[in-house]
Amino acid sequence: MVHANEVSTTTDAKSLSPGAFSKTSPTNTATVNSASVTLTWGASANADSYEYCITNCTSALLSTLASTGSVGAFSSLALTSNGNPVISYYDLTNGDLKLMVCGNAPCTSKTVTTVDSTGDVGSYTSLALTSANIPVIAYYDNTNQNLKLAVCDNAPCTSNTSSIIDSGGDVGWFASLALTTSNVPVISYYDNSNHNLKLAMCSDAACTNKSVSNIDSVGSVGMYGSLALTTTNVPVISYYDSTNQNLKLAMCSDAICTNKTTSIIDATGAVGLDTSLALTTTNVPVISYADESNADLKLAVCDDMACTNPSIRIIDSDGNVGLSTSLELTTSNVPVISYDDITNVYLKLAVCNDATCTSTSISTVDSAGISGFSSSLELTSSNIPVISYMDYSNSDLKLYYNPWVSTGTATTATVTGLVHNTTYSWQVKAINAAGSTLADGGSMSQFTIDLKPAAFAKTSPVNNAVNPLNTVTLAWAGSARATSYEYCIALNQAACTTWVSTGARTTATKTGLAHNSTYYWQVRATNDAGTTLANAGQYGYFKVVLPPVAFAKTSPANNAINQPTTVTLTWANSDRATSYEYCIALTQAACTNWRSVGTKRTVTVAGLTKNKAYYWQVRAKNAGGTTLSSGGFRKFTTKR
Repeated sequence: MVHANEVSTTTDAKSLSPGAFSKTSPTNTATVNSASVTLTWGASANADSYEYCITNCTSALLSTLASTGSVGAFSSLALTSNGNPVISYYDLTNGDLKLMVCGNAPCTSKTVTTVDSTGDVGSYTSLALTSANIPVIAYYDNTNQNLKLAVCDNAPCTSNTSSIIDSGGDVGWFASLALTTSNVPVISYYDNSNHNLKLAMCSDAACTNKSVSNIDSVGSVGMYGSLALTTTNVPVISYYDSTNQNLKLAMCSDAICTNKTTSIIDATGAVGLDTSLALTTTNVPVISYADESNADLKLAVCDDMACTNPSIRIIDSDGNVGLSTSLELTTSNVPVISYDDITNVYLKLAVCNDATCTSTSISTVDSAGISGFSSSLELTSSNIPVISYMDYSNSDLKLYYNPWVSTGTATTATVTGLVHNTTYSWQVKAINAAGSTLADGGSMSQFTIDLKPAAFAKTSPVNNAVNPLNTVTLAWAGSARATSYEYCIALNQAACTTWVSTGARTTATKTGLAHNSTYYWQVRATNDAGTTLANAGQYGYFKVVLPPVAFAKTSPANNAINQPTTVTLTWANSDRATSYEYCIALTQAACTNWRSVGTKRTVTVAGLTKNKAYYWQVRAKNAGGTTLSSGGFRKFTTKR
């Protein structure tokens, strides 16, 4: 769920504020053994809706982040792994590309870096963060009409490497950057010279080499492009077909875009300006865009990856709305859209009620001056919207951050992504037109996350392995958060009731195993929060098969002479043997051709040469291994 914007109201003396109420679960100072928690509270009389917050329960913030000169155009926002905003933007006064790195979620502390100041650079910025939170920025060089890329050397971007990605004409408009799972940049953009949609694909994270291709060149196409990558790094792009005034979608066939297909998503009127694309967890496209003919904000919700039969929704039609759209999906694939209300010059936010957006909650985020230009939306791990945008009246870069999350009329909320060994504070407020009331008289409640050991797996012996010894070493991978381990081994799973601690060790040796027996084993990781079984509770198993016991050859005797050219070899029984093999040759080294005789303990060898010395050996076999007969090779000589 996401927040609903707080709106200041004038209190009606005849109305009543929401009544006193209390939080119910989790109880104050409770310990929660899960990374998700369900918050519950009692109903408040006269309440129209509720909002909750976790830890940073400040009021909604509309912060001016930069105000020196004309700044904030073409803002692009990303959130670090701990939820701190990072924003690239264009400094129009100086013609520079700038980067702001916030020190906390509401950006009350920040550093600003000039990333590129060579010429007039920095419009059409598109920012992405690597898995190590290092900024990468695609942007347009107005002076040279090139597409450029800046790869920062560290998270605050104290230095960077800037390179030209494409210089073939006037290229780089509407740049949209995404990083592969290996942090390799991929950029879609508009070629203003040829009026084509293009795609640049880097060879590595530093983009030392790249390939550039045309994605669509039928007519004037490619403006307002928005790029996303599937879970397998396949590029998908939404864009505007200026010739036909349609919204289109391009889908690559693979990660290097060997082939691509393009399709029309919406052709009703002049549609497809300011597209913003996001992919669901199953790689299905969702696109927000402006309907220029009707001045509406629209949303296309695709039915499959190819968008065969999209559902087209009108999200807002109140006045001239829908430009500067920025779309994100919650963890439940619910669309959230920031956009510009040109009629009222407001920044607005639309929150769908479900993944297909059958209904929408719309709120005004900023109504001061001319707001909403160049909005860029991101959602925190708790689905809280954060928006960077330009205050056009004052030419400032601004940020919207609201830690309060609306639940509508529901008196429960589920929060996910919580961190082990962390204490969280939380609060709820009831809201109506007369004002708001905090739960428990304003007193915050706390709970601590104490998670069980993480999932882990057994490694050795593998299932169905044959162990040739009466001793086995059990081994398993470590489990995050585990303080100790215990193992159990028995002849069947039901008998596995005696658990032996290994402390922090991830190995254990078990002796005294019986021949020709199958053993079942399991490991569990423990900490103060509980126990986790390896392999999600699935037992491992292996069979003990000891090699055949020692045995001896019987005849002919060693160094026997005057043996016939047809000789019978014999040997004693070897316990546990399932078969025997023999070898006979003129030298020991030449004895490589072993012949099986099954379970027999004798074999007749014919066709030997007169007056020759022969060497022979026997070995007993089973699934546990091989045992050579004692005494080494025997030798005999045939008669003259």
